[in-house]
Amino acid sequence: MTGEPPSTGDTAERRRCRSLKRRRLRLLLDLMGRVDRPERVAAALALGVGVGLSPFIGFHFILAVVLAWLFRLHKLDTVIGSFAGNPWTLPPVYAAGYRLGRILLGYPPVRVPPLKWERILHHDFWVAFRGPGFSPRLASFLVGTTILALVAAFVTYFFARSFLRLYHRRHPRVAERAARRRRHALHPPPAEIEVRPDERVH
Repeated sequence: MTGEPPSTGDTAERRRCRSLKRRRLRLLLDLMGRVDRPERVAAALALGVGVGLSPFIGFHFILAVVLAWLFRLHKLDTVIGSFAGNPWTLPPVYAAGYRLGRILLGYPPVRVPPLKWERILHHDFWVAFRGPGFSPRLASFLVGTTILALVAAFVTYFFARSFLRLYHRRHPRVAERAARRRRHALHPPPAEIEVRPDERVH
């Protein structure tokens, strides 16, 4: 049995969707490559990813901005990277990090039992940290998730750097525009002094 061929309307709608996705991606890449070199953009994104997956939930945005300011990276790129930590990615990352930290610190599952990570955004999840097992649970959580966040940051840096370099090679106008803006930022043109007619020397 052969399926019916897609109608003209469905084909046109798919083309519009693909075109819209390409435009969004190009806009995002142009935005990230507006001034900085690919290495610095990749570093800002990697920093944001590391912060977004870090165990300091609730402070990701503030940490991303502060660290970008300290390392003199672009804050917008860092904030974009921090969105890697979201309700869909944090539960599995935190669950894996908790288990990794428990293994590295040598805590047996009896002393540090698993947590209900599907309830991470609910109050009852954090109640589970209370009691005599608070210290080993918290230590397992902090150590494991920090290691995973650092690994994700390093992977993001090398992937983003390679991708942005390729993008600049395929779109030389973006690279040229970024280079011009860097030169303009380093060596701004002298300001023109306006001379009023009554101040002219006759």
